[in-house]
Amino acid sequence: MDIHKPKAVHNWRELLSEIGVVVIGIVIAISLEEIVRTLHDRSIASEAREAVREEIRQNLSFMRGRLETQDCIEHRLDEIGDILKKSRDGELTSRPNWVSQPSIYFLSNQRWQAATDSGRVSLLKTEEQGKLGAFAVINGRFNDAEAREQAAWSKLRGLENWEGPLGQEARVHFGAALQEARFEFWEIRITIGLALRYGEKLGIEADMAKTMDAKYVVPHAVCLPISTTREEALKILSQDGTPPWGQPK
Repeated sequence: MDIHKPKAVHNWRELLSEIGVVVIGIVIAISLEEIVRTLHDRSIASEAREAVREEIRQNLSFMRGRLETQDCIEHRLDEIGDILKKSRDGELTSRPNWVSQPSIYFLSNQRWQAATDSGRVSLLKTEEQGKLGAFAVINGRFNDAEAREQAAWSKLRGLENWEGPLGQEARVHFGAALQEARFEFWEIRITIGLALRYGEKLGIEADMAKTMDAKYVVPHAVCLPISTTREEALKILSQDGTPPWGQPK
């Protein structure tokens, strides 16, 4: 086997030429590696972006579903307010059979959190990070307001089984719950407005075909008349297409 010995360098020109070849090879290798890394980062960033945008699109759908029930919720709060106002400390002028509660929507932040924890969000431009991250704040604000709202309505449902005069203490109790429910109603409305505004800036619209409300074939519980008996309400709400977990007492 022939072994070719490296040629001796006879002058500075040949030395510089040899060095130049090596340097160019290293530069090309580094450049190719950087190109591969850049393409990989772009792919990862694109996946993260689409995952987060899809999560936002779903959350916007739920928020729009909530907007469809706002009139029912506000009307029910007004009805309860009228009952408390007319009854004052005495007997309920007309005890409500069905107070119910707003429908519950759980907004998810899981994809945003996963993208953040994995460092994928850092691959996005700073401006885009800010806009997408704003939705995480909005989602948290909506979920917190929704939880407080449900707590207030659980107190208001006590009117369904109340017997005897209200008395000052009970009137204060129900009046405070009513004010809490009204405030959270307002808070949720403002939060949805912010979400829709940010969604418009990002070009993300609710996909109503995927929201639960697109398949909701019976009225929302809070949209049933306040005079509906619990038995009648549960019968209506147990129709096909309705989640099977019933209604709180």
